[in-house]
Amino acid sequence: MLKFRSLKSLLFVVMVFTAGGALLMPARPVDAACTVESSPAGKPGTLMKHLGAGCTAAEREANAVGAAAILKAASLGEAVDLVGVMVQGDLIFDQLPLYKSQIPKGLTPEQQADLSALDAEELRMVSGPITIRDSIVQGALRHRSVKGTLQFAGPVDLEGTQFKDGFDLSRAVFQGAVTVDRVKFEREAYFIQGQFAQSFHCAGTRFGPHTRFHRSVFHGAVDCQGSLFDGMTEFLEVVFEQPVQFDRARFGLGTGFSGAQFKKSVSFAEAIFSREAFFGFAVFSGNAQFAGAQFLQAADFSNAEFKRVEDLAKARFDQAPSMTGVKGLSQEGQGKGGQSPAMAYGVTLFFLLVAAVLVAYALKMK
Repeated sequence: MLKFRSLKSLLFVVMVFTAGGALLMPARPVDAACTVESSPAGKPGTLMKHLGAGCTAAEREANAVGAAAILKAASLGEAVDLVGVMVQGDLIFDQLPLYKSQIPKGLTPEQQADLSALDAEELRMVSGPITIRDSIVQGALRHRSVKGTLQFAGPVDLEGTQFKDGFDLSRAVFQGAVTVDRVKFEREAYFIQGQFAQSFHCAGTRFGPHTRFHRSVFHGAVDCQGSLFDGMTEFLEVVFEQPVQFDRARFGLGTGFSGAQFKKSVSFAEAIFSREAFFGFAVFSGNAQFAGAQFLQAADFSNAEFKRVEDLAKARFDQAPSMTGVKGLSQEGQGKGGQSPAMAYGVTLFFLLVAAVLVAYALKMK
């Protein structure tokens, strides 16, 4: 038992323990109430709902936004402004009303030609800006018309959102900037034959088992630094008219850039290609940077053309790359001859399709 020489000593010990107890006691929880900000019901103009960071999963589910409400706002030309929400149901843009197909105003002659090449018989329009940030979309998001286009007149901002089901905006025309930074696609992500009039950002994004940008045209800058392409990735015959950045990106399965046109600079600095990488018949009209890139499996640059400065010698190749018929390469020992473009695309598609079948089988077995 402790003994104290005086009342003063006892009071000192009591004060020390009291102060220590105050320090050890858990701090009062900061007010983490779920804040919900939404547009007034029944008033047209904007479909808006913002949920604060303090909202629990149950509170987000209780304040979920239905896909039907988003499609209705889009059909009326209203803006969609959602932050921190849960979206329930499938967003099927094929359900939007049809319009007479016409070339949007304000496009350059090149953009008009690219749009005309789609030979669209149907037109669906989203006139207002679309923002779905830091949210969870539980259903699918798709536009699957094979003879029409889906035009977004304003910017599309999906930053930080998680897509639990398939994502397919093929044959979409984006007249504003597209932002998919920090997005997580748990299943496929398709932008086949997409037209991007302005910038496209996907920095830090995690793509799922299959990603396709086949024959898309990017009229603005592309920034996909630090992105992770988990599955098979197709940028076949894609046109990049402005600078492109894939710095520190990681490609997990077979990756195809065959037939791609890089009209300005492109950077794959410190990118990692874990499986086969195909750049056959790709044209690099601007500077091409590969310093620090790692090719851990086969890399095929057959019949690619480098018109400006390139630094492939600074990349790491675990297997000797195929350089047959390469033009403008500064390295020595280039081969001659090569495959036809059709054969190169066929070889690339064969390997990518095999990978897709394996991925689909793995998903089915889960």
